[in-house]
Amino acid sequence: MGRRLSTFAGAALLLWLVSGCSSMIDGRPPGPWYDAYQPIEDPASEQFIDRALEMAVAEFGDPAIPVGQIILRRSRKTEAAGRYRIGQDFSLTECIDSTNGVFVVYIGVDPGHPNYYALLGHECCHLVNAHITDWYMEGIATVFSEEVCAAQGLDWGDWKRHFMRSRREPYALSYRMMRALKQAYPAHYSSFLRHVAPNEKGAPWQRIDIDSWLDALPAGGRDEALGIIAPYVSALRNQTAAQYTFAVPNQLD
Repeated sequence: MGRRLSTFAGAALLLWLVSGCSSMIDGRPPGPWYDAYQPIEDPASEQFIDRALEMAVAEFGDPAIPVGQIILRRSRKTEAAGRYRIGQDFSLTECIDSTNGVFVVYIGVDPGHPNYYALLGHECCHLVNAHITDWYMEGIATVFSEEVCAAQGLDWGDWKRHFMRSRREPYALSYRMMRALKQAYPAHYSSFLRHVAPNEKGAPWQRIDIDSWLDALPAGGRDEALGIIAPYVSALRNQTAAQYTFAVPNQLD
């Protein structure tokens, strides 16, 4: 069972809501966690997911856990769960059954929202390996989101403008870093998800093994890649306290 949390650009994760209201109930509702949230029953979304998963597999290879079922949820509480003090409006890809490949994808906005497909595309990339929780992977998923939306003729919401301007937002920084690495190393970029290692959070969580990936580059390529990564090290290293890790290449540490 795995869990990966994603919060960015219009999909801020509200963890446990703080409320003094005595009518609110602590703990979690009975039954599967995803039943506390509203289902998204939308053929267009299902078609998008199918195409996105095909593109992700074509680029990065077969998922670490074969995908057998995807349950799509809008991360707003159902009426039955309304009194429980649980988070809402987050985006998340979660493997709830690794044996049968059952995943739940939560989306923090409604279908029809300008950022809906941008968020959905990002989460679909995480289906390839939902256990990688670092800023390299977040950047990979955001770049993929832009590409899968373009491939399906869908607008990428307001992300391009935001991600190209922000100097602090970690999703913007990881997006620009990974986009530059893809442009510089188109033949080696897709191998990122084959270079993984355990992270300090313990099993099953993983990180991109950046030094392993750098070592696999052709002669002379490592220095250029380090030059691309270097401007982002300080900011992303400072964004590792909550959900994500960031392994600094040995030569930059």
